[in-house]
Amino acid sequence: MNSARMIFKYWLKSKRAFILQIIFLSLSTIFNTFIPIFIGRMVGLLDPNLPSFNIIVFLIYFCIILVFGLFTYIFNRTARLQGAEVSSRALYYLRDDISNAIYRQSFSYFDKTETGQLISRATSDIEETRQIFGMGLILGFQSILQISGIIIGFFAFSLDLSIILVSAILISLILSYYIAKKLKPIFLETRNSFGDLTSTIRENIVGAQVVRIFSTQTKEYQKFKENNNRFYKASVNSIKYNSLYMPSIYIIIGALTIFSLFIGGIRFINGTMELDIVVTLLSYIAALGFPLMMLGQIMLVYIQADAALTRVRDILDSSPEIKDLPNASPISNLKGEVDFENVSFGYTIDHRILKNVTFKIPAGKKLAILGTTGSGKSTIINLIPRFYELNEGFIKIDQKDIKKYLINDLRKSIGIVSQETFLFNKTIAQNIAYGKEDASIEEIIEAAKIADLHDFIVKLPKGYDSIVGERGTRLSGGQKQRLSIARALLTRPKILILDDSTSSVDVETEYKIQQALTRIMKDITSIIITQRISTIRGVDYILILERGRVVGYGTHNELIRSNILYKQIYETLYQKQKSKSRIGEET
Repeated sequence: MNSARMIFKYWLKSKRAFILQIIFLSLSTIFNTFIPIFIGRMVGLLDPNLPSFNIIVFLIYFCIILVFGLFTYIFNRTARLQGAEVSSRALYYLRDDISNAIYRQSFSYFDKTETGQLISRATSDIEETRQIFGMGLILGFQSILQISGIIIGFFAFSLDLSIILVSAILISLILSYYIAKKLKPIFLETRNSFGDLTSTIRENIVGAQVVRIFSTQTKEYQKFKENNNRFYKASVNSIKYNSLYMPSIYIIIGALTIFSLFIGGIRFINGTMELDIVVTLLSYIAALGFPLMMLGQIMLVYIQADAALTRVRDILDSSPEIKDLPNASPISNLKGEVDFENVSFGYTIDHRILKNVTFKIPAGKKLAILGTTGSGKSTIINLIPRFYELNEGFIKIDQKDIKKYLINDLRKSIGIVSQETFLFNKTIAQNIAYGKEDASIEEIIEAAKIADLHDFIVKLPKGYDSIVGERGTRLSGGQKQRLSIARALLTRPKILILDDSTSSVDVETEYKIQQALTRIMKDITSIIITQRISTIRGVDYILILERGRVVGYGTHNELIRSNILYKQIYETLYQKQKSKSRIGEET
């Protein structure tokens, strides 16, 4: 879909208002087209060659002009009111569609697309289309109607001068097309550079701590200056070309006026053209200036909107990689058995993270996943909720391929507590109840108690109504992790995934959380990535990964006797924990 079809598509979201606007614009243009005729007739009454001046006819023409002017104003104003509804609704639906397009994208889409570019396209790029959706329809259609009316009027009074008029109009349109063609890549560069500018600002705000830790403010400022300079140059270039059009139209209109006045004057002197016709033609030329300038301006506005809509369409036309299959079924009663069968996966085509991974977790059991950095631990837990599509193999839950479940049902059945906790700038209660907005305060408190967070919350001045700050900045790392645990538990998942979710809490707090979790996790299948010995020894099964392959699976006692890698990992973690305990005692 090109930009023109896209614009009309959103205009027609308000079909009734759109049609009414066209009707009122047409009526306004019709009345406006007749005004120069009566102006010419009024002036024609002043012709000294006439035997007498008829004041009554003069006043009648004057009243007709006033009435036509009033109708022109009323219909034009009514058209603009309808146009306001058309443009506002068009922008509303465009924002709505781009938001839905972003929400439906798979994880892989955000891996490939910069957040700053997405923000720019969803905000400033849409704002760039405001003019074309707003005044574009009114001025564009009105200009076409007025120019058409002026051409018809000219043809009615002078055929040869009409050819000159049409030639002048064609020259102005060719000029506007030339300028628009030059501006198209410049406008696109303006939008892209602004997106990069937004990305740079966002990175420096989100990563403010890292920037200051490494004292790279100067480096980041230079990066900002480069993108800002790109945006500045593109903006100046657009103004340079844009400024060519208006003076050119003034020259064309001026030349046309002088030429028509010269030819009309000669014909009037020769007696081959009446004075009222000369004045009528000059009035038409005077009226031509505004629609001609507006038509050229609309063309430039369209090119500017086209650059923005081209970037917006990249999002609207992107289809999610993860979709419900036609025969996908809802989940009614999930037990929680998880089965990996020869699973292979890579975030890119050339590099596989997991290679022929096979293991099984019985329903209601606990599994700990261990392995060195980059072995594929986090990838496994990203595949269970179907955040990414497998390259090979199957993942089954309750002996059914996860692709055959509805995605929303599947993910609602899985609770995930990731290592990098994200919280919204809302109250503690709202963050805990994020996955279950109809949760009662009793359910929220119960989840907070399990996560060993309740005692901390009630000591706050506003308790559960306390705002956590943007990304949870008013909470410590451990408090954020515990809140994230409470949020996952509130949804009553049948499968619970804990990705090193207690790494920021002390051993005593972790023990309390583990005890509370043990009470409620009897019927929950748990998958845990952890560095804590106590957690590892408390699970039913342990999965050992190395370079994306399964190199060990079994209980702690089985693996400690038979698996060298597990023994090395276990002893390393044991020594680390022992050293931390010793340091804590000395402190």
